[in-house]
Amino acid sequence: MTADFTTLVTRLDTVRQTLSATLRTKGVDAAADDSLAVLVGKASLVDSTSGMNQIRNGYQLFRNNTTMVAFPEFDTASFDSMYQMCYGCSALERVPTLSTSLVGNMMYIFYGCANLVEIGGLDTSLITSASEMFHGCKNLQRIGGVLDFSNVQSQIDSTFVSCAALEEVTFTGSIHVDVAVNGCPKLTVASLLSLLNALVPGVTDKECRIGSKNLAKLSTEQQAIATDKGWVLI
Repeated sequence: MTADFTTLVTRLDTVRQTLSATLRTKGVDAAADDSLAVLVGKASLVDSTSGMNQIRNGYQLFRNNTTMVAFPEFDTASFDSMYQMCYGCSALERVPTLSTSLVGNMMYIFYGCANLVEIGGLDTSLITSASEMFHGCKNLQRIGGVLDFSNVQSQIDSTFVSCAALEEVTFTGSIHVDVAVNGCPKLTVASLLSLLNALVPGVTDKECRIGSKNLAKLSTEQQAIATDKGWVLI
């Protein structure tokens, strides 16, 4: 027996047409023949006063949106998760300072945002994992504010993979797990020192991998900030 999906397809097409018409009334360039997937992506372009402020969670909110250039202006203060929020947003260029004091999950938040240049700032004090947060952000130059990884329990080894353009990032709090920024050879000395100062003292088996290019920027005394605490600095 062959399943008949005619009714379902008809209903989905009605949803598509309704969404297309609604977006056009909100000022979004939505074509009548756009697919449902494309229209869902364009929904993020609706002005924040039209309902974006009603969103209460960032879980996969803009995942794989390839048309969003600027992060919409709306209040994120009530969010408790931003898991994969901007995963694969390949057109995204700038993100303002976001209210994230309640967010406990930022895994993959900006994974694959290859055109992202700057992030205004994030409160990371509650997150327990920093996995893949900025992985693949190859044009990211600056992360404003401070990154507090005090509650991170897993290694900070995939957080900054392929962030080859990153120059400015400031760490605070206390880092007590292996950390790697060796994929960020352009980090300023100030950024590197903030990382070393955030490393907890008294460890015996932890590594801070900053890479040879970054290591060469630091004096013996500056390197000792990490090694005197027991960290292996490589």
